[in-house]
Amino acid sequence: MPKIVELKIKDPKKIYQELAVALSPYREKPTSSILFIVEGTKKNPIIGIRYPGRKLRKRNLKMVRTNSALWANLYDFEVIPYRNGKQLNTQEFTYEKLLRDFQEHKRSSKKFWSMLEELYKNNTITKKPPKLAGIDSQLYLLVLKWMWIQEDFNYRYSWKDVNSPIRYVLETRTGSRTARGAGRAKFFAALILLKHHFTFEQVKKIIPLY
Repeated sequence: MPKIVELKIKDPKKIYQELAVALSPYREKPTSSILFIVEGTKKNPIIGIRYPGRKLRKRNLKMVRTNSALWANLYDFEVIPYRNGKQLNTQEFTYEKLLRDFQEHKRSSKKFWSMLEELYKNNTITKKPPKLAGIDSQLYLLVLKWMWIQEDFNYRYSWKDVNSPIRYVLETRTGSRTARGAGRAKFFAALILLKHHFTFEQVKKIIPLY
């Protein structure tokens, strides 16, 4: 059983900095051994993140200097959704399944779209989402929020960007540097196309998906 920590973000504008401070002390623990409840509570979890993630590793450097980054992908984690306190299958919340669900059940909702725009820009959900078919709207948004944050950590932000107390770099499995990726922007672009009645199959040909 993983250690469970309830983590409340105090300032949404500093969410990456707060996460960096909270997660980094556990960087040498076994993979996925710490479960941070980031939405909900220990008794009623909605979203958890398992840390350390599989991409996190200590770098094997031939020469270590005072300013060397000893870690790669330091803030990688896995997003865990819950329903009624029970963990759900993460394979039901892949980017593909979220896009297909949006196409089939949510793209006609103006309110849901405005909430997606807010989430994309600010990492915030400030309204009650509409009840729509398919994946529960609130859970959809919360899962997407933390998947996007995870993407930002892995492909967008450097240790300086998040004020990390520990230096790190973004690397592939082979040790080469990860290119700064579009991350959330790519997924949001796919949502825009679906909103304008492109099909998922068409979107896959236009935007390389995961």
